Amino acid sequence: MQKADTDMSTRHFILTSGGNIEEFSDAEAAAVAEGKQYIPRFAEERLRYVQVAFDESANDEGEIRVQTMGAIVHFDENGQLTEADRTDEDSEELTSFEHDACVQFALKETVGQEQAIN
Repeated sequence: MQKADTDMSTRHFILTSGGNIEEFSDAEAAAVAEGKQYIPRFAEERLRYVQVAFDESANDEGEIRVQTMGAIVHFDENGQLTEADRTDEDSEELTSFEHDACVQFALKETVGQEQAIN
């Protein structure tokens, strides 16, 4: 996990056209963003990307700060990332379920599976 802030870690997710959520390590996400790694299974796709940054531990009040960022990512015929944009249409926006699922996946190792789901 990458340190996004002094006390924060970052997780990277792509929501596939098949309805799955795939997580990528910091190294994989960086390599794809830099054009050093292709993802052939995403060839000619326009997909939603979600980045979740979060505190690794709770503050004195028992709260964990979470920040999310999303984008639409485009891949060429070889699966190379060609661009990342804001969503163009309402249909590309994350649903609250998709957003919450990415946050829960990101937090499951930090707060435990039981707490991340509640």
